Amino acid sequence: MATEALRKTRTVLTGTSFTDNTTGAITAEMVRQYVESAMGAYGCINNAAGDGVPANQAVTTGTTVTLDWSLGALGSNVKDDTGTVGAVTVGTEADFVNDQIRIYDKGIFVVNLALSLKQEAAAVNIIWTSMISTDNTGGATTDLPAIKAVQYLGNADDAGNFAVNGIIDTTAHTTYTDVYARIKHDNALSQNFKLHFGQLTVYRVG
Repeated sequence: MATEALRKTRTVLTGTSFTDNTTGAITAEMVRQYVESAMGAYGCINNAAGDGVPANQAVTTGTTVTLDWSLGALGSNVKDDTGTVGAVTVGTEADFVNDQIRIYDKGIFVVNLALSLKQEAAAVNIIWTSMISTDNTGGATTDLPAIKAVQYLGNADDAGNFAVNGIIDTTAHTTYTDVYARIKHDNALSQNFKLHFGQLTVYRVG
């Protein structure tokens, strides 16, 4: 048990596993990673356009689009924990302008997404699917594991709330993992929605 616990600690420190009884210098980055494994790194972006004038976001047929957190002029970076150790960027970076949270650390993160939106559709009986998506260092977008929620909006001007959360593993990324919220619908025509309130959060748990 003690050996396994030590191996897990080494994995957190370095982002990779290595054999027992290995010696070597402990770097500042390792210490930062170790502290975060206990305290948690974090990042959060927010939109409160419902307190002002929400703007339409269009979703064309058969596409999945990234939510625009800047529309309505009430997007914001709530908090993050990005920094540098030497020449290495660590922690997480909230970036509502680019509609994402960037995770530099290799670890296990909980992600939470809450959305309140109003359909501005030209049709009725639409199924909307929201999801948390990621990419590895600007690579291909993935929706795995499936962290998604569905709302069925029967009237053209209905409102809906989405709440999803799950765990993502960033230990295999090259330099960083980008986390963002996306949405799609099942209608045959392009449809609009207005984001009234939303928040995307990540925090480290391992």
